Amino acid sequence: MFKQQGSGDFIPTKSVEVKPEAQVDYNPKDQTQVRFLLPQYLGFIDPKECKLQYNLTFTGRGRPQPNSRGGVHSLWRDFRIQDGTGQATIEEIQDYNVLTAQWWGYTQNHSISSKRTLFEGKSESPAVGESLYYARGGDWSSAPITDDLSPKTLEIEQPLYSGVLSSDKVFPLVATQGLRLQMTLDNVSRSCVFQTGDLGVQQSRLADTSAVSLKTAKAIGDDVKTVIGDEFVISIKQPSDSPVGRGVYRQVLPFNNNPFSIGDRLYVGLGASAESLGIVSGISEDGDGDMELAYTPDRAIGAGLAFVHAVDSPVYVLSGERLNGAVVSNVPVALQEASAVGVNFVISDIQWVLGVVSPPEGYVSSMMSQMESSKGLAMDFKTYTTHRVNLTALNGLTNQLIPATSMKAYSVLSVPLAQDEQISIEADSLQGQVDGCQNYQYVLGGHLIPDRPIQLQRYSSSPPHVDALHLIELEKSLTNCGYGVRDLQRVPERFLIGRAFSKYGQVSDLHSRDLSLRIEYQGATKQKLFNHYVCHIRRMVIAQGRVQMM
Repeated sequence: MFKQQGSGDFIPTKSVEVKPEAQVDYNPKDQTQVRFLLPQYLGFIDPKECKLQYNLTFTGRGRPQPNSRGGVHSLWRDFRIQDGTGQATIEEIQDYNVLTAQWWGYTQNHSISSKRTLFEGKSESPAVGESLYYARGGDWSSAPITDDLSPKTLEIEQPLYSGVLSSDKVFPLVATQGLRLQMTLDNVSRSCVFQTGDLGVQQSRLADTSAVSLKTAKAIGDDVKTVIGDEFVISIKQPSDSPVGRGVYRQVLPFNNNPFSIGDRLYVGLGASAESLGIVSGISEDGDGDMELAYTPDRAIGAGLAFVHAVDSPVYVLSGERLNGAVVSNVPVALQEASAVGVNFVISDIQWVLGVVSPPEGYVSSMMSQMESSKGLAMDFKTYTTHRVNLTALNGLTNQLIPATSMKAYSVLSVPLAQDEQISIEADSLQGQVDGCQNYQYVLGGHLIPDRPIQLQRYSSSPPHVDALHLIELEKSLTNCGYGVRDLQRVPERFLIGRAFSKYGQVSDLHSRDLSLRIEYQGATKQKLFNHYVCHIRRMVIAQGRVQMM
């Protein structure tokens, strides 16, 4: 039952399922765009009762899953809502997943986080044995692992964080001749991560950034292959024994962080001495309880290793071979098939479940009379406009023009992303980056806001510390956007810059004033891409059969 605003009367509500225009399976490689037509004959809907339902299944090695910052919302890059004729764009949010990934962390508490795990695919645990998306834990300390992972099919029920489809006001589909909704899936390398992050995964064989440490040395000529199915083994150090602090925990304690899968091609060494050991065919433990990898060499019969690989040499897999699948030879067919599987996910049986309401006859007739008048029916809703800026300078004082023209703006949320991590599945592409940020200050209409720079140096210290003024500014900007701030922990891990343009939920006119962000960097190592989200009110006016946006 929906409670009508003003009178407090309860209005009957029923659920109606709406299928997409193309009732097929969707994935980020072949079928990336989902289109819905919410028909006008449904009359009126209660956005709070509208949910997107679908089944989600992942494939690939390394336990790929959605970025935990936004759960399954990380998979959706953009969405656009138009009127039923497709002539007026009512709402459009670009990089929707980046925006959701930022505010999710600040609005959570224990119960909200659990609900997001239950319905919206949030999986934060780095422990392989506690995976939300895979059936078997892969406990190599209790028995050898010789088969591949078993992915689960999850039933997802997510809202769309939209001003139209998540507001607390009844929306008249009959007035807009229905709604056309277009949702676009993001690239799998940007929206997804491996469950254990970048542990043991590198982009190339030239740099040692995330490899684990070899425990058992290999000499030139070792692992001479005599038949196609020959197997050899190496052991991997645990983090406490590794000189770089990267490794696999002994006997899966304190938790199972094994980053390898059956079918991975193992590499050892860097640069000119880097070479393939072979394809992982089994995972178990050695006599000390450390992880032991069995592998089948993918080289010709009679050939052995070409280089010396001492203890602590880096061992890793290449992210590109996991992402796209690796073509291998000179190994059994089962391992060739396991290596060929790329990272992907499939969305099936997708549909919108709409809460259709039946308002009183007087409410309907009043709305229709407003629509037929010259003044029309006006509806306000809160939404976001995305502005992107690529920073050309790595360090120093930078200035970014934000071309915001909103006449009723609440706040601006600015997210600094690492450019070179936007297509790296082993990296957290949606994370806001501190990376040498010293201070910031917005400029609105020639006036500095706030009147002094907000210092951020403490976030770059080791360990990082809190900058109180930044937290105050951040909390005000999020609250003005309508978010309930419940968690201000681990701010450097979900770094975000914000500014509220007014107090107490009021709005400000940006139309006739320039907005820019001055931000200073020192010691930065990553090129930045800034996403600026301006939260504002948008007005829809329906008059004489036409929809106009203001």
